[in-house]
Amino acid sequence: MSLAYLATYCETNSKYLSHIIKLYRNNDFNNYINTLRIRYITSKLRNEPIYRKYKIAILAEEAGFSSPNKFSTNFKKVTSITPSLFIKSLQKPVS
Repeated sequence: MSLAYLATYCETNSKYLSHIIKLYRNNDFNNYINTLRIRYITSKLRNEPIYRKYKIAILAEEAGFSSPNKFSTNFKKVTSITPSLFIKSLQKPVS
């Protein structure tokens, strides 16, 4: 996903779209998209336990990241913990 592609899809220009994202989401395009990707994968991890068995590389690919490193960096930026710790926290029994 790129800003140019999304702007074309929305039939607007990229400068205007970028401005709207910044105004309403208080984030630049790349950070906003990465946050959505992380929210997507955390939802999958919470609601579909099979995802907890996948390797980080598979989760990164599923979320649309180009590498496990970029995925892990963005995951920690959004959630404040690593993907591995997030998965471990989901596997703990609730008391």
